Amino acid sequence: MTASTSTPTSSTSALLPDDPAFAAAVAPFVTTLTPRPDLVVAARSPSDVVEAVRWAGAAGRPVTVQATGHQLLSDLAGSMLVSTRHLDTVRVDPEARTAVVGGGAQWHQVIAAAAPHGLAPICGSSSKVGVVGFSLGGGHGPLSRAFGTGADQVRRVRLVTADGVERDVDTEREPELFAALCGGKTGFGVVTEIEIALHPVARLYGGGIFFPGAASPELLHAWREWVTTLPTDTSSSVALLRLPPDPSLPPPLQGRFVVHLRFAHLGSAEEGAALLAPMRAVAEPIADMVDEMPFAAIDAIHADPTDPMPIWDESATLSALPAEAVDALLAVAGPGVGTPLVMAELRQLGGAIARGPERAFDAVAGRDAAFTLYALAPMFPPIAGIAPAAARGVVDALRPWAIGGLPNFQGPASGGRLGALWDEETLARLTAVREQYDPSAMFRTIGLR
Repeated sequence: MTASTSTPTSSTSALLPDDPAFAAAVAPFVTTLTPRPDLVVAARSPSDVVEAVRWAGAAGRPVTVQATGHQLLSDLAGSMLVSTRHLDTVRVDPEARTAVVGGGAQWHQVIAAAAPHGLAPICGSSSKVGVVGFSLGGGHGPLSRAFGTGADQVRRVRLVTADGVERDVDTEREPELFAALCGGKTGFGVVTEIEIALHPVARLYGGGIFFPGAASPELLHAWREWVTTLPTDTSSSVALLRLPPDPSLPPPLQGRFVVHLRFAHLGSAEEGAALLAPMRAVAEPIADMVDEMPFAAIDAIHADPTDPMPIWDESATLSALPAEAVDALLAVAGPGVGTPLVMAELRQLGGAIARGPERAFDAVAGRDAAFTLYALAPMFPPIAGIAPAAARGVVDALRPWAIGGLPNFQGPASGGRLGALWDEETLARLTAVREQYDPSAMFRTIGLR
């Protein structure tokens, strides 16, 4: 293959913008931006990735990577996009309690493969998210307070670096690169396979409780005190939701402003119910969906949207959540506030998230945070023009307690701020690793170079 070749050749599926299959190949889950790379390579094997990267190197083309498109930070203009969504194999080793997962696989595939063995991964609030991006970006979910971040579960990464070499890296083989990948997420190569730890979790006591939005002051103030009493095998988040009049929602929730309390407890149902009792007593629920559940039903806890949509989101990590912070949140997203926001959310961190594994260095951002703050507004007309300011206003209101952010919660608004997620020492090491393995900056990263 030479630099004069117009597209990668061989069995690789290389699509140009005028190809009828191009739009489907680049379609993201978050549709705020429309990807418009110069071409897309729909890799169906690791050798396809190797060939594509070597061609890009010879042709002097920048490379971007996409699996599910849940986190599109730019329109990818001028790049060659390597799509890994077809690399979606999953192999579970029940004795080792590990799973080997292809670069494009989603969490629901891992959950389904692990469940027959009584095992579960550390996934996020939606099983439709890609495994690789979630894990390498740190990754927080309902089991993270008990077992750590998604990055802490990674045992091995196979990737194709800018020189077109496919490498297996772990704590013994190229440990500096491995540590950078586990938290640093992007800019090191195209991940074709990842090996992660699984945990002996077959069930939990969990779900969500919907309360009237009018009770949000009492509920949020009670929640901020209550979560400090929870053991590490228990996690919770709370969201102020402005639900659309969607007929697919239960009738009591259609078109309503509600408080959604999420809860997950690994102990018995009796223990979980006792822990949850103080919050159940704060207000009369509209719907209480917390109960014993198989781990495979974990999506029911957050009930995240499953259809692609355009959104504008903003986020931050918080050092604490005093009463003043709750009041500030209510002032911009609580009862009586006219806003295009559909969600303003707080998630509890701590527990095993705050501890890191033994690695060359720890590239996971936000271990010292107590909570995450997340605001989301849809980018549909006619509110698209005011949605960014509304989401930004939520984070600005809690700025006195903000100490950073998480890579997986950064959207198009993050611009050049991604580099600010790490302290100077960690960012310097991440930059050094990127420059070692990708000296010409072939792999595009936003705000990191």
